[in-house]
Amino acid sequence: MKTVKIRIDGPGGMSMPEAVLKTAYVSGMDFEPDERRMRIATDGTVELVCTKSPYMVHVKMQVPLYGHLWVMADNLGDGYTGDFVDFVSEATRSYIAHAKRFGEGILLSAKTQGHLDAAIELEHMANRGADTPDNRLYALSHAIYAAEGALVEKAQQEAYAHPRSDLKLGCNFFRFTSPSARYAKFFANAFDFATLPFYTGRTVHQGPGKYDYAYIDKALGYLQEKGITPKGHPLWFGHKEVNAKWLFDLDYPQLRKAAADIARHHVSTYKGVVDVWDSMNEAHDWANCFELNQEQLVDLTRATTDALREANDKATSVVNICLPFAEYVAGRYNCYGALPEHLRSPLSYFKAILEAGVDFDVVGIQLYFPNRDMVAVSKLLDAFAALGKPIHITEMGVNGGFRVKGNAGSTWSQMDMSDGTWHGGWNEHTQADWMEQFYTIAAARKEIQALTWWDFIEPSFSGNGAFLYEDENPREMYFRLLALKKRLIAKE
Repeated sequence: MKTVKIRIDGPGGMSMPEAVLKTAYVSGMDFEPDERRMRIATDGTVELVCTKSPYMVHVKMQVPLYGHLWVMADNLGDGYTGDFVDFVSEATRSYIAHAKRFGEGILLSAKTQGHLDAAIELEHMANRGADTPDNRLYALSHAIYAAEGALVEKAQQEAYAHPRSDLKLGCNFFRFTSPSARYAKFFANAFDFATLPFYTGRTVHQGPGKYDYAYIDKALGYLQEKGITPKGHPLWFGHKEVNAKWLFDLDYPQLRKAAADIARHHVSTYKGVVDVWDSMNEAHDWANCFELNQEQLVDLTRATTDALREANDKATSVVNICLPFAEYVAGRYNCYGALPEHLRSPLSYFKAILEAGVDFDVVGIQLYFPNRDMVAVSKLLDAFAALGKPIHITEMGVNGGFRVKGNAGSTWSQMDMSDGTWHGGWNEHTQADWMEQFYTIAAARKEIQALTWWDFIEPSFSGNGAFLYEDENPREMYFRLLALKKRLIAKE
């Protein structure tokens, strides 16, 4: 353990505002955060307690012409071992190095090469004293664009040359009404994978042993007709808004038994029809409305995964997490439940259940706009791939921006907006760009076997993030996906 000092300069050479300085934290090279224990010196230098070696530094900041998001400095991918980091300079160096590495052996587009050249020249000018603070920030902006561009273009080369026959493209299928609805027709044209809602608040809301599968059966009829693979979500989820009320009256042994019984019933009822399941959802000190400790969360994961195996030993068991960068660990907060002495990140949760011998098949990762550039997302996927299991991106969404609807008397239902911006700001174009870039990167990674966007129609959890507006009109992203499928997915 040691103290590291971080200098974060803003425009004009002044230290960044205190609100920005307070976001800084350090992590290991696998993005495992240290809890943020900091002091801000009178000159604006941030002092952080660091237990990792080597380490990365993360700061949430406004990057000119790019957006407001977390930026990383990782010493060209090698991490830091010293006790001082000039953040903006080091982040620029790091992204330039990543751009060059991703660009090796391919001809970069004029756009990406231009960003890389601009980053190098502005960094050189800053080092020579020419408008140094401002040029450093603009060099950083170009460097991030260049690194992302090189990453995506490398992925395109791989993914386009080797279309996948084993990559599922999906979305949740929570609002099916009839086969004649445009919702159903648009869905079947785009996807071969559909997530169905098995929350206890919908399926056992009437009491223990009283199952309500009316919507499931109705939706399954359509999916089977269209040859779309269904997935059940979830066998367990510790979020208070989706759980049956009677579960809150149980002590832990009773709760564990109820969870196993519910999981076993769901899986056995639909054996041979629904053979992919999210067997546990967000059990890593995040959504913990039943106030369980970390040992109980691992044990409950074992209970639901074992129940799945008992009911259908051929089913695919997915353990699903959210907030994969785990900034909540650095900030020491969660959604529900008491705060343990040391919060458990999604990655450390997976390591804990693997060490405990929990039997599951797939690492499930949620990726709502993660406030990160694509290079950071790709590096994070490396960390989860090192667990040695296939990966499903189980939920994702980014903001499509605000559009006034034209039909008289309508209203706009707007959920929480994504907390951050990307490529100049969210709108239908940047939403479609984000989807295309991420899906291309994912398709080039063989360990990723399924991509599930979370909402097909508004209102959406991610905030203006669905493929369809509430009137069932498609966003640009829908048509972009149809075009992208022709490049990423092998023809039958």
